[in-house]
Amino acid sequence: MAIQGIGIDIVEVKRFSSFEKENRFLSDNFTENEVDYCFSYRDPSVHLAGTFAAKEAVYKALGRSDILQSVIEIRREKKGKPSVWIAGRCQKSIFISISHTKDVATAIALKQ
Repeated sequence: MAIQGIGIDIVEVKRFSSFEKENRFLSDNFTENEVDYCFSYRDPSVHLAGTFAAKEAVYKALGRSDILQSVIEIRREKKGKPSVWIAGRCQKSIFISISHTKDVATAIALKQ
C-alpha cells in the first residue's frame, strides 16, 4: 500500500505537569479513556504529553482540517501498543508510535 500521509509532533512534558484530572483543556482535547489512562500512572504528565503528540501527529497525517482533536482517540492494546480510533472506530490504516523522556514526548503517525 502507498503512504497517504505522515505526521510528527513533539511536546514539552512540562506543559502538562500542573494539570489536575478535572481540567478544561483536558476535557476539550482528550477523551475520558485517555485521561483515565494517563492518570493511572504516578506521573501523568509524560503520558498526557505523549498522547497529545500522538493526536497531533494523526491530525497531520490525515491532512484534513474537518476532524476535531477530541474525535481522535489514542488507545493502548493489552501489551501497550498504541492504536488510533476516530469517532469510536479503529483506524487500522493509521500506524502510530509514541516515545518520551522526562522532558519531551514525540509521536509519529503513518496513514496508508
